[in-house]
Amino acid sequence: MQDHRVGFRLSENLFMTRTLMNFETLMTRSIRSTRQLLLVMCLAIGTMAALPERCASGQDLTPKQKQAVKIIATNIDRAGKQYKSKKFEASAKYIRDAMAQIDALATTASPELMKLLEPEYERLAKAHKLLTDSGQKLGVLKELPIPMTGGELVSFKKSVAPILIAKCGNCHVTRNRGDFSAATFEALDKSTMLAYGLPDDSRLIQVIESGEMPKGGAKIEPKELAILRAWMKQGAKFDGDNPRQPLGELTGTPAPPNRNRQRIEPKMPTGKETVSFGLHVAPILLNNCAQCHINNNPRSNFSMANFRDLLRGGDGGTPFESGKSAESAIVKRLRGDGVDVMPPRGKLDDKDINVIAKWIDEGGAFDGPNSQMETQLVAATVKAGSQTHAELAADREVLANETWKLVMSDVESTALMGKNFVVTGSTTESRLTDVKRLCEKLAPKIASSLRTDTKQPLVKGNISIFVFDKRYDFSEFGKMVEKLDFPKEVSGHWGYTIIDAYSTILMTRNQKAEDVQISLAHQIASLHVASLASDMPRWFADGMGLWTARKILSREDDMKTIDSRAEAAAAKMIKPDDFVTNEMPADKAALVSYLFIKRLRSNSSAFGKLMKGIEGGAGFQTSFKAAYGGTPSELLGQKRKKR
Repeated sequence: MQDHRVGFRLSENLFMTRTLMNFETLMTRSIRSTRQLLLVMCLAIGTMAALPERCASGQDLTPKQKQAVKIIATNIDRAGKQYKSKKFEASAKYIRDAMAQIDALATTASPELMKLLEPEYERLAKAHKLLTDSGQKLGVLKELPIPMTGGELVSFKKSVAPILIAKCGNCHVTRNRGDFSAATFEALDKSTMLAYGLPDDSRLIQVIESGEMPKGGAKIEPKELAILRAWMKQGAKFDGDNPRQPLGELTGTPAPPNRNRQRIEPKMPTGKETVSFGLHVAPILLNNCAQCHINNNPRSNFSMANFRDLLRGGDGGTPFESGKSAESAIVKRLRGDGVDVMPPRGKLDDKDINVIAKWIDEGGAFDGPNSQMETQLVAATVKAGSQTHAELAADREVLANETWKLVMSDVESTALMGKNFVVTGSTTESRLTDVKRLCEKLAPKIASSLRTDTKQPLVKGNISIFVFDKRYDFSEFGKMVEKLDFPKEVSGHWGYTIIDAYSTILMTRNQKAEDVQISLAHQIASLHVASLASDMPRWFADGMGLWTARKILSREDDMKTIDSRAEAAAAKMIKPDDFVTNEMPADKAALVSYLFIKRLRSNSSAFGKLMKGIEGGAGFQTSFKAAYGGTPSELLGQKRKKR
């Protein structure tokens, strides 16, 4: 359609000014509902948008045709006023009149008359939807036909291909979603989507009219659908030079970028929410949607593997809009609201659907540690954070058994429960008992050294201790659980997430528990420090663990040489913060961290401020900067590169 917005005559500018003034007057009055406001806006904007077309298109029109279009516009304007006054039936009567009048004109409309009718039809369509949503029965709004004069054919190149690119490009022009490609006319011709001469039998027309396509938020406008129907009725002919030429090259307009891949930042909780994504929503998705949407080839290109993927959506566009569950695609799918219900095996319980809807209405916030963390891990992490010590300890006991089976599937184990620990291993029960007693003996000493309440559990949910008497089995734990190859000089390793807290120790058959107490003390103390903040870096927990082991076991021979060994490790660093940035082996990094902890503790005031901030919930990074005036790397003299 030609744009005539440039070069208005003085009289036209005056009409526009008056229209704006009238609209401003309407806006300043009391408009009691959002629907009223929307309709007033639609009608006013439609009038302004239609003005240039009216002024520019009437050269070949008869006075009678011009008057008919004016009556249609007047009826739509009157409908808007009645709607504003909440007189919906009266408003509907004017819209019915306008529908009948526009139908009568459209049957024999010339291209000039059609141009004049198009903006009125768009206003009519908007008013029709608002009134229908309000419960008024208006009947089906017929499409505005494409005028044909002198045997004129609809051009695939100029008219059809641009619609396919703009509205279907993401899924069927640049890709082959659902085994349907419209990348070229030849591909479209070979598909089952066309019915030459029979638009009602065309699968392409059917999926558009049903609302099934296009997905991703795009919409085929009535005039675009009319173009497609007319082209189909004329035999779906190709008027280009090469049917194998990509549509983008044929029209000179490449397909738009995939809007679904835009980066959307998750909303953080305000603290007022009653529904948690991790605690309530994620488990529902994992139990009911994982088979189709948490795999390597998610259905409809919609992955729920992590929250960021969930936000992006798939071929159907963004799955939810914060605060608007009734308008969100995921809720409509779950309820079967005008679309096929999901999951395919059957509708979920209303209780579960209402949980998801409530979460969306409360903002759709993400309360996990990281939006790129696996959904299953997010659910487990948030659950662990909400559990009591006893509840988490019970879950960790089960997890310890599962971990053992993962590493030693063909070896039976013995598990012993203690106050702060569950000790698991394949060695004799008496040896495991010795380890458990030693760990329980070390726990209060570690707590006292770190000035922790000795009456409280050292780590919420307790610590799992895995004991191996063969290096091969110990190494297998590293490969299966940590995805690491433990060096030969390493005989202990610890790991912490809020879900799990474990220590693994190699205690060969010729050793007793006291022979590995330094490693145990180091790991137990490190786990306690790691549990103090969600952003606690491993190097700090490791260094504090060694410092604590050195303090309570200072008479042991290995502890007497720890400083010299730490200095030797530090001398091999390339940058002064290699141990902070995980650029050296874990066992060597722990030794250098121990030296740095000693340096930090030498300023007792700053170190006290650091620990007070951490224990107060401020987090490690914030507390460290507040206490020492910079980051660890800056304190070490290593300036970080700006990204």
